Amino acid sequence: MSKLYGVLLLLVATHCVTSTTNTYVYEFGQNVGNVVFQYDGRIPLLQPVTHKDISIPPGVTVTYVRVTVDALSPPKVDFEADRNRVSIVYSWTQISMSSYSIIVKGFIV
Repeated sequence: MSKLYGVLLLLVATHCVTSTTNTYVYEFGQNVGNVVFQYDGRIPLLQPVTHKDISIPPGVTVTYVRVTVDALSPPKVDFEADRNRVSIVYSWTQISMSSYSIIVKGFIV
């Protein structure tokens, strides 16, 4: 019976966390060009560091990256242009369970 209470408590906590999230937007570069990459993902509860490699077609130069994160508190978000990678990092005191979307724009050179 105590396992059932534990599962119920986890479900209620998860519902409370997901229903009180905020949206944080991070932008890198100039918002010009066409969309060349788009991705939506989720970050589990105990994963404070998330990296997403961006697949860019050959001959395309990235001009803009927009990362939108729905979370309880703002993570640190970086775009590593030399590696075409987005990093989303939470501190050990933050709850990492969240969702995110990435939009990348660019030009064909």
